[in-house]
Amino acid sequence: MNFFERTSADKNSIGFTYQDYVALKHALELMPEEQIGIEVYDDLHLENIEGHKTFIQVKHSINESNITNKDIDLWKTLYNWSETIKLIHDKSVSLIFYTNKGLTLEKGIVQLLSCKDKNINEIKGEISNTLKNHKNKNDDLYKYITAINILPDDISEKLINSISFQYGVDGIIQKIKTLLKTFSVPDNKINDVFHNISGAFIEYKYNLVKNHDKIKLSYEDFRKKLAIDRIIQISRNCINNFDGYYKFESAYPNNIESENSYKQLRDLDLHPNLIVKNINEMAKTEAFIQKLQSIGELTEQEKDLIYQKVFDEWETKHFIAYIKDNYTEINKEHLEKALSVYSELAGSCDITIENNKLPRSMTVGAFLHLSNEPVIGWLQHWESLYK
Repeated sequence: MNFFERTSADKNSIGFTYQDYVALKHALELMPEEQIGIEVYDDLHLENIEGHKTFIQVKHSINESNITNKDIDLWKTLYNWSETIKLIHDKSVSLIFYTNKGLTLEKGIVQLLSCKDKNINEIKGEISNTLKNHKNKNDDLYKYITAINILPDDISEKLINSISFQYGVDGIIQKIKTLLKTFSVPDNKINDVFHNISGAFIEYKYNLVKNHDKIKLSYEDFRKKLAIDRIIQISRNCINNFDGYYKFESAYPNNIESENSYKQLRDLDLHPNLIVKNINEMAKTEAFIQKLQSIGELTEQEKDLIYQKVFDEWETKHFIAYIKDNYTEINKEHLEKALSVYSELAGSCDITIENNKLPRSMTVGAFLHLSNEPVIGWLQHWESLYK
């Protein structure tokens, strides 16, 4: 094997990447006032507001073999954890062995430790038997097993009861993407959000390492400094691109002549067909917004924001159009100004929510919805006519 083949065959770096993804998963699960540390006390550790600590040992392998009863990484981890418990014996701890491998199906220490209801005496007996049957008395594995075997009962029991396994071939990346769904990230945005969040996380970690700082990350740091909340927020808002409006079908009102919006357009002397078309857009807009709300793709606050922006645009345009006038009846000059207010708003006004622009017809429908309430009008003295 030449130099380049040896270099490409070295897969150690994937273990560090795997650890980062495991850390990212747990960072996404942090609660306020909790924090995660990387390579501080263990591969990873978590601290909650009650002082409970979770130590996570991460092991990745490109081999498809299972964790065996004499896996050196397992026994070394048990030894390290026992030393940790000696130092923080009075603290509440959880110990998680995180691996992409599976667990051996053979009877022994792995199966016993992975049981939900652990039998302390049976596990201690298995440790003793493993030590007795280990032939090489000079290797590291023998040293670790010996140290575990002679632990005081209180340390041994706390070690055993605190252990759990996270294992299996299910990819850590897929677990993170599944977790992102609990943040209401749309399915079609999951991949983008994953790449944006993981990129922000890796960059933050890199800068800490470069500055020789300990890698600790609080809930507040993760959500604010890394802008994770903003990344998620943008992904959720992006679902409101309103493109579905074009293919949306809705029922149209039967008695449109009774609608305030119809009366206001009629008094502008618009063509009857254009009036009907615009009133239908109003009904379609109202129904489309209701649909988005019913499937959780538009909040009540976002709906209110749409109509507030529509009102603000109308208020500005209406005020400027009539700033020097005081019409109390409809005449040619008044009608021309009213038509200009309506045509400019309906034809060129853009309404956006989080940089997502409403379709033109939907914008028209939103203006007509408010004119139907009625909270806006086109004539200067519209309130005296339609309220």
